[in-house]
Amino acid sequence: MRFIVLFICIFMMRPAWAIIEPAIDTPDNRAILTAVETAYNQIRTLRAQFAQFNSKVKDDLQTGTLYLARPGRLRLVYEKGSPLEFYAANGYLTYHDKEAKEVSYFELAQTPVELILKDQLRFDDPAFVVTDVQDILDEYYVTAHKKGAKELGSLTLIIDKETMQLKQWDVVDMAGVKSTVSLFKTEVNIPVDNRLFLFQNPYQD
Repeated sequence: MRFIVLFICIFMMRPAWAIIEPAIDTPDNRAILTAVETAYNQIRTLRAQFAQFNSKVKDDLQTGTLYLARPGRLRLVYEKGSPLEFYAANGYLTYHDKEAKEVSYFELAQTPVELILKDQLRFDDPAFVVTDVQDILDEYYVTAHKKGAKELGSLTLIIDKETMQLKQWDVVDMAGVKSTVSLFKTEVNIPVDNRLFLFQNPYQD
């Protein structure tokens, strides 16, 4: 209760959140958003083990190590044997399928992943719309998509209520395919080599 009262007081000093959908614009949800914002913005770098599931492929499971450095950099290093590579740097997401010998590039600003790679996570960012906030058992769930571009997909952050640590995110892409990345053995604000985020296309001279 003291948690809610504290953040109600904080919100009375803030401007209206134009980007939160009216149906979920409540004092309790605003308090959750502020708590998630505050905790996440303490993260500058992150390294964690991950397990990734894809709704399009039955029994699909990929594991590996995730590196994040804000702003704008992300790398999923998959376990040996996986043909996949995933990078975010210099304003682009890069997906490399070594088995198919295919490289795909996407503008980071055209994806919901941009939200968690910004220098500061802000749920009142006019570029995004918060569509759902849930308080379920020991976790907070926050879902958002790019303003005016819901068709580009959505991002859901799952935060541990006790530690306020990022546990998982779900991305639904423009085709409706859901990818879930669960984190464990997380280390925060450790040195991360920027060379990890550099991708060189092996199919170009």
